[in-house]
Amino acid sequence: MNIHQLQVSYQVEQDRLLVRLNTHSGEELRLWLTRRMICRLFPHMVQASALPGAALPQLASHDGADDRALTQFRKQEVLQQADFQTPFDNGAAVLPIGSEPLLATTVHITPQDSGAMRLAFEENAPGTPANRRIEVMLEPALLHGFMHLLEQALKAAEWGIMLAPGQETPEATVVDALAAAEPPKYLN
Repeated sequence: MNIHQLQVSYQVEQDRLLVRLNTHSGEELRLWLTRRMICRLFPHMVQASALPGAALPQLASHDGADDRALTQFRKQEVLQQADFQTPFDNGAAVLPIGSEPLLATTVHITPQDSGAMRLAFEENAPGTPANRRIEVMLEPALLHGFMHLLEQALKAAEWGIMLAPGQETPEATVVDALAAAEPPKYLN
């Protein structure tokens, strides 16, 4: 599947993130990501985006910069080249898994040697007639763009993922926020 466009938006009514993917062949795939799924998925995406295979060929540190700084630089370079201005095309001709978004209950993550990441989202919910599955390959540039869209949607979701004190800089990522998040409190 060759991805043409990606969109991630927070849906207040569902309290979920809606991910929409358009392909070059005119198909649209839709899936729901819950807070729990994001908390489990995002750290793996960050780890895969920092793998040596995901590096830009000309990128090397000669001044002793750590891998995290190089990864941040790589991300910024990719985001500067990304097109976030073109509106998402809502006129998809084909909906291969139907109009109802797949509720991702399981994700299989397979980093590739090229720095790409294969993500297979599955819906294994009780009471659903058949298990549905979406499998996508995210090349390094698309992976960084997808992560950026997820970060923006998480800000809109206001799910209580707060940045730790002193990390309120633009470079702070959702991974930092997840690591600093307070555990939930319960009333009995």
